[in-house]
Amino acid sequence: MYNLFMMIFRLFLLVLVLCNFLSAQSLITQSLIQESKKKYGVQAQNRFVDIEHSLLNKLQNASEIKKLNLVNTWVNGIAYKSDKAVYGVSDYWATLYEFVGKNKGDCEDYTIAKYYILKELGVDPKRMKFTYVIYKNRKGKKISHMVLSYLKVPKPKSRKDILILDNNNRLVLPASKRKDLLKVIKMINGDTGPKSKKWKKLEYNMKRKKL
Repeated sequence: MYNLFMMIFRLFLLVLVLCNFLSAQSLITQSLIQESKKKYGVQAQNRFVDIEHSLLNKLQNASEIKKLNLVNTWVNGIAYKSDKAVYGVSDYWATLYEFVGKNKGDCEDYTIAKYYILKELGVDPKRMKFTYVIYKNRKGKKISHMVLSYLKVPKPKSRKDILILDNNNRLVLPASKRKDLLKVIKMINGDTGPKSKKWKKLEYNMKRKKL
């Protein structure tokens, strides 16, 4: 009888540890939500709760294109602000948590946030690329810019096969319809290829949920 009790007790402890481990690995946790409130206030807390409820929970069984569109729209609701204005440096890759907590950031931050939310929703990381481009704004000025590219097929043969998630456009469109994106400089994804120092630092900061 004693041995049976100990076996059940150990099994219970194992399940508890496993549940805590899985919870800690989740993109948005209750402890993260509480910490965001302490650091940034109740509005930040509400934004993280909304990500969990409106995106992660509601979109689990949605089509891939619906996930792309709704995540793009949600993240684009955050205000644009340069790294210099927010962090005092010319180039900084903020975590999803810093970006959503502060409610402001630049093009890399939009890209990072969309990537990690979509990845949590089950979108294949191999299909998503951080893409450096040359963007022409409405005044005709050419600007270095980053967007998130989604590959409709594993090896795209044309711009029609690449969807663009961009903070400068509320629509998810094929690259072939984005005439304002003049040139692709480079596509990267540290999850599926070589990891730069920036990617390694981002990955580390994301794992520890840096706010």
